[in-house]
Amino acid sequence: MIIDFAEWISTKDWRSDKKGAALLASPAKSFASTVLDKLWKRVTRGGNLVDLDDEARHQLRITAKKLRYAAEFFSPLCMGKAETKRHKRFITAMEGLQDQLGSLNDLATAPDMLSKLLFRASRERGTLSVLPIKARF
Repeated sequence: MIIDFAEWISTKDWRSDKKGAALLASPAKSFASTVLDKLWKRVTRGGNLVDLDDEARHQLRITAKKLRYAAEFFSPLCMGKAETKRHKRFITAMEGLQDQLGSLNDLATAPDMLSKLLFRASRERGTLSVLPIKARF
């Protein structure tokens, strides 16, 4: 992927179309703002976490991770003490959100994973019984 990316940059094909030329002419901070705004809208449009099903919450977790990584990538564009401090608070908040979404994902996947492990353990012992699991969350 790095080699492909380096080739894409060096061949400069992305400069020949109008969209690429417009991106090249715009300030990096403007581009970063557009990218982060789009990701933020995807995160916030998720709605109430309680109302989301497991898959939607997992997708939200992936989007939140992309937002945090993008924000970290663009951190050199933060100028000034106040902007840098605000950026650090945002990254910390996104880390917390990711941790919470990760914990919820673990809770959602644990019963299935445990039942598979118990089935494998009973099969290895030579028994055919599967122990039922009743998760209380």
